[in-house]
Order: sequence, then structure tokens, then C-alpha cells
Amino acid sequence: MGSSLPPLLLLGLGLNLGIKTQGEFLSKPILWAKPSSMVAWGADVILWCQGPPRVDMYRLERLGSSRDYRDQPGLPGPTAQARFPLGSASATIAGRYRCSYSNGSRWSQPSTQLELVVTDLYDKPFFSILPSAEVSSGESVTFSCSSKHGFNTFALAKEGRAGIWKTQEGKSPVHFPVPAVTADHGGTYKCYAFDSQFPYLWTAPSEPLELRVKGPPPTPSPTKSDIRAGPPRAPSPTKSDARAGALTPPHVPTKEVDISAGPGPQDYTASNLARLGLAALVVTALGGLLAEAWLAWRGGSHGLPGRFSRPQTQQPHR
Repeated sequence: MGSSLPPLLLLGLGLNLGIKTQGEFLSKPILWAKPSSMVAWGADVILWCQGPPRVDMYRLERLGSSRDYRDQPGLPGPTAQARFPLGSASATIAGRYRCSYSNGSRWSQPSTQLELVVTDLYDKPFFSILPSAEVSSGESVTFSCSSKHGFNTFALAKEGRAGIWKTQEGKSPVHFPVPAVTADHGGTYKCYAFDSQFPYLWTAPSEPLELRVKGPPPTPSPTKSDIRAGPPRAPSPTKSDARAGALTPPHVPTKEVDISAGPGPQDYTASNLARLGLAALVVTALGGLLAEAWLAWRGGSHGLPGRFSRPQTQQPHR
């Protein structure tokens, strides 16, 4: 037991340092845009950055070729937010943003990047649904989007769904095929177009179109002869099938981009109390282990005075 004390002491010191580092860690802030991260030309835009309570300073950065940032002191009280008005939406404010905050001389990690898209810079594209805007469940449809300005990237959006549903590059017109529609595909859609070299400057939205999905046809009830015969057997594979292998339906590669407006404010008090409670439990348990190891080490190496009496030796008879 004498050699077990140094490792336990080192373990205790390591856990103590780890808990101290966790207590000093500055959590990542949250950045979102109002009214949305996709705004029409001329609309007023405000970016909000939220951190924990009692923040000294917030910083908003616009990422790109030249680093542009502005600082804002934290609002007093429990709001723990900073407001960054950008003014009217135009090509000069479109782009990628992130924020961070400081307490004293320490800065937090930056927030998740926010992509601010400005629309209505060009005429709206032409949008259609082929073969028809009303189909049955299981049938295939194709969304078609085209523009007279020669853009090479197109985006498809669905009302009621946050962000963009799909984006696709190619020459106009660009098609978004859906091999087998379901009831979930029903809804109102519109498309946008933009140049890949200027990914945050989009056209006006196209005219909205509604996709109506009818339910599947009714299943015919089985006849008496079908019940007596039982379910049909699957055909046995032929030699040609075995040589060719199983055929799979074609896969349509699409790229999904989700431009969210950012989450709303949240409270950090509960998570901080949970961390402090966990740290107190770990320290208490560690103290008990260290005390037990120390007593065992002293007892094994030097003996504990007063606990054991020396046995008396009996004098030999003369």
C-alpha cells in the first residue's frame, strides 16, 4: 500500500485541475438574424448574439477577404444578448457572420457561422412542376427552374420548412426530380437562382406553385380463390439474374443546404448549476478515497500507535 499513495495524489491533482479548467471554460455563443437569415432587398436586418449572463463585451465578425468586426458591450441584467443592427439589406451586408464574447481578457469560442442571403436583386426565375402539379402517391414529379440571366446555381424552397430544401448546379433549366412522391411532399414550392461566385446574392423568388398529392388507389379485397391458393410465391432467380446481380433504382444526387434563422435565446443557469453539483460530488468522493489511502499507507509503513499492544513474553523457569 505504500506505493499506492503517489498515484492517488496525482489522480486527485489531475481531477482538481480538470474541474478548474471546466469552470473557466467560456461556452460558445448563439448568433441569429431577424427577421430571417434570408431577407429581401431593402428590409431591415438585425443580428443578435447571445452568451451567458454578465458578459463584458460582444464581437460580431463578417468573414471574407477582409476581416470586418464591431464590438458591443453586453446589455445589463439577465438578457445576456447583444444587438447588431445592419440597416437595410443590400449586397454590402450579404455574407457569412459569426460572434464571440469576452469576460475580462478571455474570449469565448466563436459561434456557428450564419449565412445572410439577400434576395430580389434580379428578376424572378420561371418555375414549373412536371408532368402535373397534381399527382398520386408513388408517382414521380420533376421541379423545373430556369432563368434568363444565365445563373449556374438554383435553389428550391418549400413553405413551412426552415431553410432551403435543395440546391443544384447546372445550366438553365435545372431539374429537381422526385422519383416517388408521398403525402409529405405536398405543399407550396418556389425556386431561386444565383451565381456560384456570389452565393449570397439571389434572384427574387419565383411564382409559388402547390404540389397536390392524392392518396394511393384502394387495395382490392381478396377473393375466395385467392384465399385458398394463399399468397403468391416469389419467382426463382434465373441464371442471368445471378450473373447480372440485383438492379437498384437510380440515385439522384442532390445537395441539401439548410439556411436556418438561428435558435432563440436560452437560459444557461440550469446547466451551470448542474456542472457545479457534479464537480462537488467528484471532489467529495475523491477526498474520501484520498483519506482512506492515507490512513492505510500510514498503518502499513509506520504502524498506528495505541491500536495494538506488544505481546508479553513468558520468562523461562529456572
